[in-house]
Amino acid sequence: MEKAASYGAYAVFFEAGKQGRPGAPQAFLFVDDGPANNPAFAELHKRIWSWGGVPLLYRRIPGLVQLFRCAHKADFISASGDLVCKPVKTLGLASRIVAKEAWWDAERLRNSTLWDDPAACKLLLSASKSAHRRLVDAVSGLHSRLKSSGLLNAGLRRRLLILSLLIAYLEERGVLPADFFGQFTEGATRFFHVLEDGPALVQLLRSLEMRFNGHIFRIHDEDRAALENSTELQDFSTLIETRVEAGGQLNLWALYSFRDLPVEVISHIYQLFVSDTDSSVYTPPSLVRLMLDEALSWQRLDRVIDRDELILDPACGSGIFLVEAYKRLVLHWRSRNGWAKPGVHVLRALVERLRGVDVEGGAIELAAFSLCLALCDALEPEDIRASVQLFPKLNDRTLIESCFFEAKEKKRIVGPIGVVVGNPPFVSALKTQGAIRSYQRFTEAIGTGADKQIAYLFLHEAMELLVPGGTLSMLQQYNLIYNASSAPVRTAFFSRWDVREILDFVSIRGLFSKGGADTKIVAVVADAAEPPNNRRILHAVFRRAGRADAEQGFDIDYYDLHWLPRSDVLAEPGPEIWRSGLLGGARAYSLVKRLKQYRTLKQHAAERGWHVREGFVEGQKGVSRPSDHLIGKPLLPSTALSVTGIDKSQITVVPDKPIEGPRSAELFTPPMLLVREHEDLPNAIWSEEYLTFKNQIVGFAKAGRDDLEVVARWLKTESIALRAYAAGISTKLFTQKATNIAGADVLALPFPEDGDLDLSDNERIVAEDIVHQYREFVRKGNESCLLREDACQVLDDFARLFCKQINTVYQEKPLISLTPRRWSGIVCQPFVFGTGVIDWDGEDTLHDKIDVLLREQKGTSVSITRIARIYDGHFIFLLKPDRLRYWLRSVALRDSDDVLADLRAQGF
Repeated sequence: MEKAASYGAYAVFFEAGKQGRPGAPQAFLFVDDGPANNPAFAELHKRIWSWGGVPLLYRRIPGLVQLFRCAHKADFISASGDLVCKPVKTLGLASRIVAKEAWWDAERLRNSTLWDDPAACKLLLSASKSAHRRLVDAVSGLHSRLKSSGLLNAGLRRRLLILSLLIAYLEERGVLPADFFGQFTEGATRFFHVLEDGPALVQLLRSLEMRFNGHIFRIHDEDRAALENSTELQDFSTLIETRVEAGGQLNLWALYSFRDLPVEVISHIYQLFVSDTDSSVYTPPSLVRLMLDEALSWQRLDRVIDRDELILDPACGSGIFLVEAYKRLVLHWRSRNGWAKPGVHVLRALVERLRGVDVEGGAIELAAFSLCLALCDALEPEDIRASVQLFPKLNDRTLIESCFFEAKEKKRIVGPIGVVVGNPPFVSALKTQGAIRSYQRFTEAIGTGADKQIAYLFLHEAMELLVPGGTLSMLQQYNLIYNASSAPVRTAFFSRWDVREILDFVSIRGLFSKGGADTKIVAVVADAAEPPNNRRILHAVFRRAGRADAEQGFDIDYYDLHWLPRSDVLAEPGPEIWRSGLLGGARAYSLVKRLKQYRTLKQHAAERGWHVREGFVEGQKGVSRPSDHLIGKPLLPSTALSVTGIDKSQITVVPDKPIEGPRSAELFTPPMLLVREHEDLPNAIWSEEYLTFKNQIVGFAKAGRDDLEVVARWLKTESIALRAYAAGISTKLFTQKATNIAGADVLALPFPEDGDLDLSDNERIVAEDIVHQYREFVRKGNESCLLREDACQVLDDFARLFCKQINTVYQEKPLISLTPRRWSGIVCQPFVFGTGVIDWDGEDTLHDKIDVLLREQKGTSVSITRIARIYDGHFIFLLKPDRLRYWLRSVALRDSDDVLADLRAQGF
């Protein structure tokens, strides 16, 4: 609200919240007299776009409403690079609102169903084009140009670029007086005028260091000498200040409003400068906020302050977690002090609550830079100008340049650690002696060898630093819960500590995308305490949705909140219990668990002495073994094997190239059953000539054709159930590949002796929804049928199955469905026991409460879609969003389970 007031907004439009509290802010509303193309509003649009705190602006002027987007491209820049007032949509007040244009529907904005609409998300949200991603890309491009120029040494180039960002921020915020730069170079009005003059630049930095303290502007003696004697600074200044980029677009200094950019966004430049690029990633601010929501509640902050505890990031990088923690400390202080603005002494004291460790000196440098910006951000410009020695000294106390494991061993992290947050590196390499010793201790503690995944060591060692009752919220790679080989690590951690939540982001593509990579991650939230016997661990599955893609926050719904008994988690060494959360939850897990008890296809083949193996493996780095039985022979590409059979036209020959795993000739000798390692289990029997295949296909050979036909018919007859099972147990699907499974998954398919899976009707419904809906949902999120399609075509099927389930218990007055009611983005499906007519006269009252019933804002970054079940006499009302996702038949099974539990609890 303060931010809105600073921009002159008339109002803030919030999502519906809970218990009188608003949800996430969705839009600023402006009311003025125009004109429609007012350049002043274009400048305001630029500032709010740079800030990125709300996705939309609505501007009402006489006879017109304009819609501007702030989480998409820079609409305020014309093709020639000029500022323009350019709304993405306009609405004449006398015209009719087009029903399909959901952005004009206040109800859909309030209940957040606007963001369930893929068309609205595509128009209004874009991570790749938003201010924050574009800033990172712009600085990356500038850094690349500076690097290729060869001007100055690498460390000094980086230092000057970082200082340019900091000084741009101070300059635009009005902290530096108008005549400041003229003190060092006659006639200079901007930093770039001084940057090209070495001796003047050294004086400017010395003045700023004396003014602000904290070593932020300090440069080493050798760099000082290099600057004073450099002949390259004019070219360097010209390059760094380039006014126009390729294509006529303004460069970062003109495109962005640095006074409005969030501090944590500027600090993301870390990924461009650290040397250890394999382990450094862009951490979206929305993800950081979500993780801190889980670790730094108001009550937790009370404890941190009352007990003089510290907040630690053991791999702090640029300091994004520390900056967000610091902002919350400031806000917490304000909430406990009548919302007064803190002074410099308070802000400096709050910095002392933080600790960050990183092995990279450049990271520590940037973390200090980020924290000092955060301190400035909490002050008014006049307060900054009036302050002397503003920045605290951070190095070697608040920020420690060291291997975390060595810092812990040497007790350099001083003070009680109450909270640990962060994103450790995801590398299977021990690059420091401290990490090697930590790994040795770790393997001794869990009693078995473990993958040298350093993120596990951070998790283990950081938990041990916490005071009793302290809490941790830390990112881990997906393999912690989804790899069977990680079972010893997982079991040891879950056995020792009170794990409260696993936040699962496997379904969100590109959350950490960098260089073409798509790192899949989860977040662990745990307390340093002995877990209670009845602990139920929350497995929260976040889907790829419009707001998540655009880094605006995360949406999660009731059906993706899975409460797992801790005993079940400890008893299940495989990933099935977690994978089931991706595929619908408890009923999917029950199906997979039951089918897992049957004899497998591998066991069936072994009993009959068949030769079973993946195809040959091509050589890597010149490694090759004798392969005369392959070279020049017919080759079946994996893509030629589909659910319709083998496409002979695609058969080629094996080229004369190195082959590392040639297999034996009998594997390629017909007859043979071929099964492709794909989620749809394409398969076919080949009885013609000798045919080779690579390791994307599993071959069953050395068997009679009749025996192979039995298996082939089985794969076809039980195709749906087997594909659902493969999705539930695969070690590769979703986490490593979008549609591919592993050869081991094919061999693990159930194949009972009597040929009967004994599936119930409900189990077949669950399997069908996994295959036809959930697999696509995991991959595509808001682009899947589940969120693109309206539920109108399936409501009858849903209602029939729901009634059928309820009526297995309540038969005297069976439940029947009534005609559904629809509002903006919402379906109300009523039911009645026996007979009855609904009096909809109170519909408006119910309608007014829907937003609060169906939306819950949890912290600053998560919006939860709840399912409202209303019981009124012998009537039941189900209120849910109108997307197909909420009205599947498998969802009807889950809803009926919940309703039966409610009715039992009410004494029926």
